[in-house]
This record gives sequence, structure tokens and C-alpha cells, in this order.
Amino acid sequence: LLNDILDLSKIEAGHVELELLDFDLQKLLDSVAALWESRLLGKGLTFSIEISPDSIPVLKSDPTRIRQILFNLINNSAKFTHTGGVTVRVAQTILSDDEVETRFEVTDTGIGIAPEAQAQIFSKFTQADGSTTRKYGGSGLGLAICMQLADLLGGDIGVDSEENSGSTFWFTIR
Repeated sequence: LLNDILDLSKIEAGHVELELLDFDLQKLLDSVAALWESRLLGKGLTFSIEISPDSIPVLKSDPTRIRQILFNLINNSAKFTHTGGVTVRVAQTILSDDEVETRFEVTDTGIGIAPEAQAQIFSKFTQADGSTTRKYGGSGLGLAICMQLADLLGGDIGVDSEENSGSTFWFTIR
């Protein structure tokens, strides 16, 4: 909780500076898989990462912040998924000769989110409903941090979900 509050405070105060580096997209995804695959398999869930075969392998952005968003979204998926699994998908759209939009999706087979709650879950200290905190824990800050980071990375964030049918959280970077 303290780390989330500090992260959010730094972002809102304008004290988060992106470290724009050339990085290998596959290596970043491999580092995500290295952490999450065994955790999810230990819960009896499947885990996979799918990257579009035509993806540009080297990007220029802040890989630490991208990893932070992915970790948060996967953590939420793991928390709210009891059977089935979690899949990370990556696809790109070429916008110009020197600009690519990369879309990351984290899809789960979890409990899903009611339509009326979806509009609010990216707000600070907000969760889908009051019982969520009691049953699953959390501060309601993770998605607010993800939204701020996606914005800093020149992208956007959103969710597609249906109650009892899972969720797909997505974010883009440029």
C-alpha cells in the first residue's frame, strides 16, 4: 500500500521521469513470464503470452514502467481468477515511419466486472464493489497507477469485461 501511494504521489507531482531506452520486446515478455508462470501454475491456472508474429522486436520506451503495468494487471487477473487462466497478448499498429502503437492485453477467465463498475475502477481507492476489498484485499490504487503510467507512455488503458465471464484489461504505448 505504501509503495502504491508513493508511486501515485510521484506521478501526480510530475516527479516520474521516463527512461526511454531501446529494449527487446520478447526479452521483456520473457521476464514477465519468468515471474508469473510458476505463480499461476501453482494456483492451478494456465498462463500464456502471445505476441503477434509481425511485431517490431526492438522498441523505444520505458521497459520498467511497461513491466510495472503488466505486473499489476496480471496480479489483478490472478487474484480474481479461480479456474481457467491468464493470457497476455501483444500486437502493434504502425502509425508512421517512426511511430508504432503497441497494445498489450491481459485476459482472464475470472469473475468479471459489472458494467456500472467498469467506469470507476481506474479511479483512486476504487474497486468494483465494497465486498472486493474484504474478500480479495487491495487498495484500489493499482489501476489508477496503471492509468497514469499508460498516459505517460503516450497511450491509453481500458477494460472489456462481463460478469462471470472474465476480463480483458488493455493498454497501449507509443
